[in-house]
Amino acid sequence: MTFTVLGRDPLRGRIGAATASRSLAVGASVLAVAPAVGVVASQAWTNRSLRALLLDEMRAGSDAAAAVARVPDWDDGSRLRQVAVLGWAGDGAARSGADITAWAGHRVGPDAVFVGNLLVGGEVLEAMAETWTATAGIDLADRLLETLAAGDGAGGDARGRQSAALLVASRTDTLLDLRVDDHTDPVPELARLRRLAGQDAEAPARARW
Repeated sequence: MTFTVLGRDPLRGRIGAATASRSLAVGASVLAVAPAVGVVASQAWTNRSLRALLLDEMRAGSDAAAAVARVPDWDDGSRLRQVAVLGWAGDGAARSGADITAWAGHRVGPDAVFVGNLLVGGEVLEAMAETWTATAGIDLADRLLETLAAGDGAGGDARGRQSAALLVASRTDTLLDLRVDDHTDPVPELARLRRLAGQDAEAPARARW
């Protein structure tokens, strides 16, 4: 139902995620960040509470893989869940439950995690991973958006398009939190909102309210 990239830029001290779905308001349900800890996603038959549990586990000292391994302990419906975790250091991690809707899967790459379910096929995540690699060095928000657009261009959610979201943080604050809740072409619309936000993501988003 959803495809997502978690990514970080250690050089500039940025971490974030982008997601898109044929569901209403994906940004309200899937992504969460704790600036000092990392970024997470919970999707498929989404259990929103897993986001806080994963972040709390990492805050307590677990790495991404150890946090993801706790999901079956917390959730009797874990076979229906797909989660991804990326902290400030070490590899990211993901888990795709055995009963989530095909095509579903995940990939972990350098400074990134790619996850998706109910996709047109594995080519969606392949396109995202390739674009992430090809866009090394650009601003993280733009890199996340280009990676998301690659997944969208490869077919994305098998049901179609409806919503998208972008989240970027520093180690101390959330810098961008942009959401397209209901749109016929949400990924380009999200990119338009990013352009409106401008290049001043060095300042916390609330400073521009």
